[in-house]
Amino acid sequence: MNLHARRRFRAAVPLLLVALLSAIPVTAGAQTREDVTRTRQAKDVAYERLIATNQELEAAVVIYEEINSELIDLNWRIGLLHEQVRDYEADVTALEVRARNLVIEAYMNGGIELMEVVLEADSIQDVFTGQVLASRATDHDVIALDRLDALSRELDRVRAELEIDQARAAELESEARRVVSRLVASQEAAALAYAEADQAAREAYRLFLEEERIRRMSELARIQGVAGGLSATATPGFVCPVVGSVAFSNDWGNPRSEGRTHKGTDMFARRGTPLVAVADGTIRLSTEELGGISVYLTSNYGMVFYYAHLDGYAPSMRSGKRVAIGDVVGYVGDSGNALGGSPHLHFQIHPGGGAPVNPYPTVRRTC
Repeated sequence: MNLHARRRFRAAVPLLLVALLSAIPVTAGAQTREDVTRTRQAKDVAYERLIATNQELEAAVVIYEEINSELIDLNWRIGLLHEQVRDYEADVTALEVRARNLVIEAYMNGGIELMEVVLEADSIQDVFTGQVLASRATDHDVIALDRLDALSRELDRVRAELEIDQARAAELESEARRVVSRLVASQEAAALAYAEADQAAREAYRLFLEEERIRRMSELARIQGVAGGLSATATPGFVCPVVGSVAFSNDWGNPRSEGRTHKGTDMFARRGTPLVAVADGTIRLSTEELGGISVYLTSNYGMVFYYAHLDGYAPSMRSGKRVAIGDVVGYVGDSGNALGGSPHLHFQIHPGGGAPVNPYPTVRRTC
């Protein structure tokens, strides 16, 4: 990690924290108090994790920089020692050539006595310290021999230092790799914390939108009165639930048996006429005493639509099935308390799954 990379890395840590906090929308409401508590806790946990990760990153950078600084100094020193070794080796080689020539020359002039000295010596330096060779060397040769001995000892010392420094450099490089691995792990933890916080924020925002939508629909129903129905914007993409020819009127509130009033719109059509989903959503099948064979369709935007008195379900229908606008869910019939009467669909709209509102204005716009 070079200097520019480290600077970018250190600068990215606080920016990651700012990005996380700015990406979390502040919700003005949620469906329940428990939703609010859960969302706040999720955000707090994500914040604490990011702070901890930030501290880990800072600590890892400091350790890495300390190791890198020592390694730079060591590499510089190793470079100098290599230069010294090369210089000393060159000098030693030259002096050894001179020493060998001196031995040969002394041997040619000294005969057997010098040969015995050479055979008994452990090294070329030992030969040079012998009295026989020393007595035959000039002052210049003696100085050269002394310098060869000193240089040889210094070369051994420098090589030993070089070996120690190289071992330390290898140890530092291994530690640097371990620190880099920890940096990678910390970065992955930061990314995970950010993703989790972002997911929690999106969920909180979704709950807020759903709460706002239900609140607006409830307020609209309160202002208009349930008999007034809903505006077109409350049921986006709505299609006529009955395929083909259908007859209906605004029979909301008409009296029914046992003091009840009518809470839907009866839509009359031939038995077996297909009934379709009026919104994208999920269905639930039901069989009831009054409604007979029935379908509840919960739309993606929170509205619940109720189909009653069906003759039967479409073959592929089952509870929990996802449907799209226009999918056939069942067929017109007279089941339930409509048995023996004219086949029709009893259709209801329940904003947010609550009390029904008059569906007549809605179906009149599309049927």
